[in-house]
Amino acid sequence: MAAPHRYLVTGAQGFVGRYLINCLLSHADDSTILGIGRSPQRDLHFLHPLTCVAQRVRAPLPEPLRASRSARYSYLSIDLLSDKLTVVVSQFRPTAVIHLAASLRGGTDEFISLNNVRSTKSLLKALMTSGSKVEVFLLASSGGVYGRQETQPIGEDAPVAPIDGYAKSKVGSEEMVQDFAEQSGVPVAIARIFNVLGPGQDELHLGGRLVSQIGTILSRATPAVIRTRSLASTRDFLDVRDVSSALALILDQNRTGIYNVGSGVETRIADLVMLFVQAAELREAARIESDSNVIDPIPRHVASIQKIVATGFRPTHPLAVSCRDMLEYYRRLILFSRTHP
Repeated sequence: MAAPHRYLVTGAQGFVGRYLINCLLSHADDSTILGIGRSPQRDLHFLHPLTCVAQRVRAPLPEPLRASRSARYSYLSIDLLSDKLTVVVSQFRPTAVIHLAASLRGGTDEFISLNNVRSTKSLLKALMTSGSKVEVFLLASSGGVYGRQETQPIGEDAPVAPIDGYAKSKVGSEEMVQDFAEQSGVPVAIARIFNVLGPGQDELHLGGRLVSQIGTILSRATPAVIRTRSLASTRDFLDVRDVSSALALILDQNRTGIYNVGSGVETRIADLVMLFVQAAELREAARIESDSNVIDPIPRHVASIQKIVATGFRPTHPLAVSCRDMLEYYRRLILFSRTHP
């Protein structure tokens, strides 16, 4: 019988990190998890704020995620660039490492790229020098590494063509973990995650921005106008709960190599907006505006998911359900803000 896993999760208090830890606790009853990140521990809120009734408020964790307050889960505030990281890794002795931590904002493309690559390098160095017997290392990468591709859907063998600092940092991190695998013999898996959405998402992302606009419309704080980018562009959207399930399958099966993590469904931005509008019952009232002068450098983007499907992965949250759940989260946020001014 295999020994229980000891999961080390970087970026544990990020959006995907919260959902993944909840998923691992739910499906691996004998596992122990150490989450690490730069932020102080927060048990009831995401790290990011949300706009609610024209105010910025702390984004509460959905109730299911509060189950992460488990005796099998602990969190440590530590920067991945800290000299103490090797000591932390040595003491915890992880059997599996999930590297989610990455900067999305807070500086130029060059700064983001450098910071993310340095963090990955520091983590790998700590693992090499700690003597930990890691059975699998999972890097959370991005579908953004593919950039613009002529052939759709995009397979894992497509050439990478990143167009921004974040995607470039993921390419650099991928190269580093592949070198780490060769040097250490540790099995490495890379999950190229496409467009994530789900309840509580940051407004940095398209889904979060759309539901925020609709939420303010429902609260009657703004006119019924929804603004977004090119409505004709397409993306592959996947619920964060399904992203977590896909990552858990890779870990459970000790998979190695590169895996696209997406829905395999190409969705127009216009159709995503309409799903939100329908869920909010604003179809007759809302006006949708887009800037036709802005040219999307990546007009189409959808993943080929044959490899991840081979693990047994099947998305269980259709896009309409994700939009509904995101809107319901926002309705509760509005209600809370009104009852707790």
